[in-house]
Order: sequence, then C-alpha cells, then structure tokens
Amino acid sequence: MRMMNQLKRIVVMLLAVLFMCTGVASAESFGFLPTKEYNGQTYQVRPEAELTTVLLIGFDHIDHGAVEIDQYGYSNGGQSDFLLWLVFDHKNETIHRLQLDRDSMTPVKVWGQDGTYYGAQTRQLCLSHAYGHTLEENNANAIWAVENLLGVTNATDGVGVDWYMTMDISGINKLNEILGGVTVPIEDDFSKMDTSLVQGTTVKLTGTQAETYVRGRMTVVNDPTNKNRMARQRHYMTGAAQILKEKLTEDINFANTLLNEMGIIYDKSTELGSEFGFTTNDYVGTPVSEIPSAYLMTNESMDRIVSLLARVINYELLETETLPGEHTKIDGYAAFLVEEGSAEAWVMDTYYVPVN
Repeated sequence: MRMMNQLKRIVVMLLAVLFMCTGVASAESFGFLPTKEYNGQTYQVRPEAELTTVLLIGFDHIDHGAVEIDQYGYSNGGQSDFLLWLVFDHKNETIHRLQLDRDSMTPVKVWGQDGTYYGAQTRQLCLSHAYGHTLEENNANAIWAVENLLGVTNATDGVGVDWYMTMDISGINKLNEILGGVTVPIEDDFSKMDTSLVQGTTVKLTGTQAETYVRGRMTVVNDPTNKNRMARQRHYMTGAAQILKEKLTEDINFANTLLNEMGIIYDKSTELGSEFGFTTNDYVGTPVSEIPSAYLMTNESMDRIVSLLARVINYELLETETLPGEHTKIDGYAAFLVEEGSAEAWVMDTYYVPVN
C-alpha cells in the first residue's frame, strides 16, 4: 500500500511538471487535434472551444403572398438565395462572415418528385435546399452542399456547422419592422420595382422596401448574375447587425422578442451525428407549409442562441468576404465557378494554425 501511495505521488508530481511546462494541459497541447498538410506546412485545427460556426440560410418560398412551390414532393423546398457562413472567434473576439454565391456550382443531393434518389450531381448551390420532403431535410441538404463546397466533409477535419438558422425570405419585411427600419445605400436602378428607392440616395427601408431591396434581381439591373444582389444583401446585413447590436446592448432580452415575433420552428429530426455533419436517419419532420406561421427555423435552443449573442455582442464584426470566381452560364443557366483552391485557403486561414 505504501508503495502504491508513493507511485501516486510520483505520477501527480510528473503531471504537475507537465502542466507547468506546457502552460495548459489541453487537447491542443498534447496534439490530439486533427492536423492537415497545406502548401508544404503542417497545420492543426483550432480547439473547438475557440470557434462557433453558424450557417444562415435565406430561402424563397412565398412571393408577395403567393406560394411559389407545390408543398408536396421531394424537390419543392424553395431555393436558398442567401447563404452566410458565420464563424464566432472567441479567442480573438471577432466574427468572420463568408457570403456564398447561390449560383456556385457544387455537388448537390438530388431527389425526384416521387422520392427517388439520383445521387449527388453538380448543380447550383441554391438548389440544394429544394430537395427533401420536410423542412429538416431541406436544411440538411443545404448544409451538406455548403460543407462540400468548402471541403469540410471529412469526419477528422474538426470543421463544420455547429448549428443553423433559416429564414423564409418573405419574412424580411417583418424583420425590418422589428428592427425599426434599416438604412442602406441605393446603388441600383429600382425604377421598375419601387420608385421610392431612388438610385444614388440613402434610404431607411420601410414597408415592403426591404424585400424589394434584398430580393430584386433581373428587373433591377441588366445583369444576369447574382453579384449586385449579393452586394445589396451585404449592405442590409451590416446595417441590421449594427441596429441589433445597439438593441441588445440596451436589453439582451430583445433577442427573445425578435425570435418570438418572427416565429421560430425547432428542428425535429436532423442532428449532428457521430459521422460528422447532419444526418437524417428517419423522415419524421416538419412539413413544408403553404404559408409560414413562423419565418425562422433552427436546430438550437433559444436559450443557447441568446447566450451566444450575449457573449459575442462586443466582438469585432469583420468585413463580409466572398470566394473569388467567374460568373458564366451553363446550359443557359447562371453559374458561378469558384476559383480553385480559394475555399480551402479560406478554411485554412480561419480554422487552422501552423504547427511549430
């Protein structure tokens, strides 16, 4: 027994020395975190506690009160015209924003109307949200496509979506109303859609102006690409984020007010599985509704959403980034070809650090 006690003391002393030498006995210290070779250098993924990744999805389902899609079938979930990959960096107290072009060509899981699965096919990123016969499946397929585009599908990467939130884009006017109106620059010609949005002016959006501003495309500019609309969405995001920060600073409970007034549905069937990424082991979920009674959907609890907002309220909001690439047409449809290697470079810069 005495011998055992001596051995225990020796072990404790060795551990104490190890703690002092390494500073922190974390997984990172012992090299347990995934590593990756990149440009001839070994990199290690940053600890999970340092980063929180959220995917925001805005999709088209309702157009001025009219249902654009049949609620039945496996390809009617609405296209995700807005995709924003958010990374909350808790160590550096910054917020990274990567806006993805809805026309980016990438593998997308495809189903027929009768539920026949046709495998992954290269299509516009926005189409990924259309497939699936429940909202959960729509969201899971969009997340799968985005993670593929960024090249973070490997279970050993240590990178991926922690939680998501979607918004039926028809709810943008409601959001704008709750925020009290967002002020934006009018850089495009809206004369065919809304004469109150005069090019060259700055306007505080009210009524239906917010939806016109963030959704307008072909009738706004003579440009078949998504470039101008993405720029407008960035203007709106920046203005909305500033107002949200001010309101949360005054009262953190404004987050609850916002979520409750927008209406929120909680994900019933998708989950972060052991194989990494979202899995749909069954088909039980929320049906695609004709007219939404709630504009938001998430797989996270309201308490944790509010807690995260309270934690990051004073983080530095970095400029929104986009991936470089080329706008073109494929078979008559708009397409965006992401520059080779640019997605990996962004992921490495955001999620990895070089190993000394």
